[in-house]
Amino acid sequence: MSLEQPAPSDEDPIMLSLSKHARFGRRVEIEWIQPREPYGGWVSYEAFQPEEVQTCLSIGRLIHDDDCIKVLAGSAMVVGDEERLMLSGVIEIPARCVVRIVRLEEAPKC
Repeated sequence: MSLEQPAPSDEDPIMLSLSKHARFGRRVEIEWIQPREPYGGWVSYEAFQPEEVQTCLSIGRLIHDDDCIKVLAGSAMVVGDEERLMLSGVIEIPARCVVRIVRLEEAPKC
């Protein structure tokens, strides 16, 4: 038994529902800089040493994109007859922290 699932087709009811939501569905990879977590208390100025920032890579569906923030969702589903869109794994990335965004394209079916 194969663990691979076929990519959803354009006739897939979930994909058709998702396509009704404006701008939803662009699959992207975002490389971004994450600042260090805040210290847990007071730190002496003289003892403070800046640390390197972390470079992160996040992949998901771009659900919000403006000059202030980029928002990705890792998963989405359509619920009920009213086709309510539910999201999971939502991450908000400040636009100024973004190094690059790459749109991911699906490979054509053979």
